[in-house]
Amino acid sequence: MKKKIAIIILSYNSDHIIKKTILAAKKISNNIIIVDSFSRDKTLKIAKSFNCKIIKRKFINYAKQRNFIIKKYNNLSNWQLHIDADEILTEELIQNIKSVINSNKKNSVYLIKRKVIFMKKLLNFGGTSNWHLRLFPSGTTSVENLKYDQHFISNKSKKYLSGHILDHVAKDISSWIATHNKWSSLDRQIIKIVSKKTVNPNFFGNSIEKKRFYKKIYNNFPFSLLKPIILFLYKYIFLLGFLDGRIGFYYCFLNSLWFRTLVEIKKIESK
Repeated sequence: MKKKIAIIILSYNSDHIIKKTILAAKKISNNIIIVDSFSRDKTLKIAKSFNCKIIKRKFINYAKQRNFIIKKYNNLSNWQLHIDADEILTEELIQNIKSVINSNKKNSVYLIKRKVIFMKKLLNFGGTSNWHLRLFPSGTTSVENLKYDQHFISNKSKKYLSGHILDHVAKDISSWIATHNKWSSLDRQIIKIVSKKTVNPNFFGNSIEKKRFYKKIYNNFPFSLLKPIILFLYKYIFLLGFLDGRIGFYYCFLNSLWFRTLVEIKKIESK
């Protein structure tokens, strides 16, 4: 018999946060599946203490990891909720997810707003809050096959769910920089292909399609030196990143000016 919902958490060396993530998820269901990329810390010990099902799988990229577990649980659960080990569900979101799965109306998939916590501060400005498809009936959704900046895709109608996923984006600055250095190498390799299996840019579409539209404009902007500077000014000034104070400046600087400059440098290096 199928479970009502499978809550699937990707993990790797997440012992600093995963307990809080699991405790929040358990308010929805005890059917929690940890897909772990062979953690070397206490992540799995903590997960086992909460009776989570553990699946170990080598990490190739986010899309392959997600699509593997989505396919596996399409026949084992009616609904799927996908989060990362450093993402904690708010109480409002928990209640709304329970309402959706209890109604069991399977003609829609659900976008949830992800809010960033950086250096222990909740950020509200600078374009840090984005919608992501994370809750869906099994058999309706997959992840686009890209090496970086992948999104969940579905042909079902999309609805927005109140409440937030609180994303604690890094254990510390050193790990944040190391991760984004790796992502910068992947980002410069991406060639967007317009097809039914990717989120296509659309100014009049949902929030994810609009974001992809703006990113396409950014990627096609001719002056590579100016692109990161313009992006930083856009996020910090026009999207009010300065209202998040000193931490807001650090995040806008690192996430746009530093990261995007690194991408451009690697593009030049590869040529």
